[in-house]
Amino acid sequence: MAKTSVDIDMDKLNRVRGILGTESIRETINAAFREVIRVAAVRDLAALGEAGAFDFLLEPGAEERMWG
Repeated sequence: MAKTSVDIDMDKLNRVRGILGTESIRETINAAFREVIRVAAVRDLAALGEAGAFDFLLEPGAEERMWG
């Protein structure tokens, strides 16, 4: 991990701490990074669904073909 020095808006940090339930600055920043990555993954999954990637699951017999 890299060590760096940055200016942080403490009001925003405290707001994010409350939302994420974290205590330290490091814990808050790491949790915020994880949450941003999680939200991006959910958006990617939703985009796949909108593009029809899972339409085969709606076809008759799909569950049997998947699980045998």
